[in-house]
Amino acid sequence: MQVSKRLVIRKEVQLDVIKSAELLTSMDIAMAEEYCKVGAFPIGLKKFRETIPKIVNENERRDVTNKYINYAMKCGQKLVEEGKILAALEMYREMLDFEGFPVSVYKYIGLCMKRIGNADMAIKFLEHFEEISPDKEDVYIFLGDLTYTDIKDNKKAIGYYEKALEKYPNNYTIYNMLGHLYSTCYQDKFKERQIYYLTKAFELAPNNRIVVKNLAYVYGKFHEEAKADEMYAKLMYLNPTHSDLHAYGAYLVKHKRFAEGFKFLQHRFQKEDLGNVAFPEIFKSKKKRWNMKLDISNKVILVHFEQGFGDTIMFTRFIDEIKKRCRDVMLVVQKELVSLLKDSDLGVPIYTEQDIPNLKYDYWIPMMDLPIVCETKPETIPKAEGYLKVPQEKINEYRERYINKNNKLKIGIAYEGTLASKETNRDIPLEYLYPLMMLPDVEVYNFQVDDLSRQMDRIPPEAELIRLGKTFRSWEDTACAMNCMDLMVTTDNGVMNLAGALGIKTFGIFNTISEWRWFKTDGDDIVWYKSIRPFTCPTSDAWNVPVEAILKEVDKIRSKNVVGQIKTNMIFAPKKQGYQPAPRVIEENKQSKQEPQEEMPAKTTAQKTTAKPKAAPKKTEEKIKTAAKSVKTTTKAKTTTSAKAAKTEKTVKPKTKPKKTDK
Repeated sequence: MQVSKRLVIRKEVQLDVIKSAELLTSMDIAMAEEYCKVGAFPIGLKKFRETIPKIVNENERRDVTNKYINYAMKCGQKLVEEGKILAALEMYREMLDFEGFPVSVYKYIGLCMKRIGNADMAIKFLEHFEEISPDKEDVYIFLGDLTYTDIKDNKKAIGYYEKALEKYPNNYTIYNMLGHLYSTCYQDKFKERQIYYLTKAFELAPNNRIVVKNLAYVYGKFHEEAKADEMYAKLMYLNPTHSDLHAYGAYLVKHKRFAEGFKFLQHRFQKEDLGNVAFPEIFKSKKKRWNMKLDISNKVILVHFEQGFGDTIMFTRFIDEIKKRCRDVMLVVQKELVSLLKDSDLGVPIYTEQDIPNLKYDYWIPMMDLPIVCETKPETIPKAEGYLKVPQEKINEYRERYINKNNKLKIGIAYEGTLASKETNRDIPLEYLYPLMMLPDVEVYNFQVDDLSRQMDRIPPEAELIRLGKTFRSWEDTACAMNCMDLMVTTDNGVMNLAGALGIKTFGIFNTISEWRWFKTDGDDIVWYKSIRPFTCPTSDAWNVPVEAILKEVDKIRSKNVVGQIKTNMIFAPKKQGYQPAPRVIEENKQSKQEPQEEMPAKTTAQKTTAKPKAAPKKTEEKIKTAAKSVKTTTKAKTTTSAKAAKTEKTVKPKTKPKKTDK
């Protein structure tokens, strides 16, 4: 059988290149979308980014871009939830290259920046979002949180939260935050706003522990004790933390209720917000800790320091009281205080932490619990006149080496303490004390060991300050220096506590809201120390008011000092022809029972002159005003250079003693 053969003709079809490209693009878009739907975002989004530029039709390109952005936003949120913040940032960054991305991307980038700790960049993106977004109220909460927690700009945070409140008028957390910020930023100012915001928060969330605690604190701060007591009583039923209970103890002591207050202050060791506060190693164990109930009449008690030097100095006064209740007492203090306390003859052995393993004792007790044991009340605070001392020979030696020999009034100053004192607004800017350094017949000595805020570099040329702090090797050196002063002027810090414990005449400078232990900052003394006279700001940080009052008091002392020197010179000066002391001066001379000095040989006629006593100098109120004006000028002007400051600040150097010569 014969098979016929057919001729097969193959035609080459002319392909439409443009249509083919469009088909491939559509295919890529479909694949990209499918990848994203199944959660394979990296592959799908990459395909979207590669394909979008190839789309010719503008409307189609816009639609596909919107799909890409929607999937990219979902991917970004998923990455954030998984904690992959950098990958999320990378995703959001790529979205910014495409037109039509939502402005909320700036918000999400800002929040991611916050998550990685870059607060500055977070605020920049969030503020940009706030500028361009029509629905910006929610971002105000984020901005408020950032500026409060990360930037620490509380006043700026207040502005953001108040804007957020316009959209969320029933959000108790915003009201609570505003009340808290007004309280911490402005202390005693804006009282109505503080109470309004916190009472509003309380109305919306009456059982919120933090709201109740904040409202109780503000009522207590403004001495509305009945309302504060009501809030603190409610707080006790809201599962209070150790920090809450400690705050209640501070409130009670501040309002003279020692018995309850010091018991609640025992929660200081378990506070949740201790921060950088470190307690001694022995406090980590309850082994041998005295519960203040067991009989100790025949026991040896170890009293252990805690926290700062000022606390140790302040509560050392109770050693005699605890000695009456037990057989023996051992006192453990910081090594820098050992020599001072040993020379103060407290009647107990003094040790440091390193000695504890070798000590034999029955129980130990933290030093700040002693007021509980002694049942102390504000009117029974012991040894308020002073209880520490330094041997006179050590004082004389220090004076010989470091203190100028002249008749000027000598004033020691201390204006800042530790970081804790900064957080509680206890430090005064040094510039407020410039007028003190400008008074005539006055020498000001600086007791600051460290210049943490670099304020001494800015002292103007006309203000002279002698730096003693660098000569202090221990607190006993500080005590020796204090005993060489006519007056101490200091804020609430360790130096002030030492001055009071030594019984040194001191002018204490306090802010309006003082620390919990100072329940009285007016009148002639502060109760804990009789030698410290308080000068208090009428409103928060109004330091000029107490300083002006101090300047007037110093001027009175200075004037008496000068007049006293003149009288002394008149009484003990050689008698001169033509001059007779006033009857009152003669009478004072008789009363003092001083032997008259030998008369000098009579002068020649040419040398004879009628001697007249020097007139007492006029009061220097005008000079004080001039000095005060110069301070205001100085604070507004630019700071002087360090080199110029070095000329005005004197660093004390040991004086060279004269060589002995053979007689």
